[in-house]
Amino acid sequence: MEILRHVFLVFHLFGFAALMGGFFFQLRGKDPVAGSYMLTSAVVQLVTGAGLIWTRTSLDLPVIDAKMGVKLALDALVAVTALVGMRNKQQWAFYAVGSFTAGAAVVAVAWT
Repeated sequence: MEILRHVFLVFHLFGFAALMGGFFFQLRGKDPVAGSYMLTSAVVQLVTGAGLIWTRTSLDLPVIDAKMGVKLALDALVAVTALVGMRNKQQWAFYAVGSFTAGAAVVAVAWT
């Protein structure tokens, strides 16, 4: 179970890296919009985040429920915003995805 937890953690970080890396890469362009990679990465974040909570609970490791609720809400917000931005091709959604992703990273690191 510990190995599975680490696999979820690695893929969770891959999802974050894809979101933020793609965000910063597209900032160089003239017309940044949310793409399908953002939606895919957001879904990876949601699934692996739920898997991390499940494995930590199964291993009797501490889980801060309020923190996980906020992270889940932010990850769901990223996914929904990426979907809306991908369909409507509006810049506000692109910037919102980047902001919500950065906020989720801050919650993950700073909330102890």
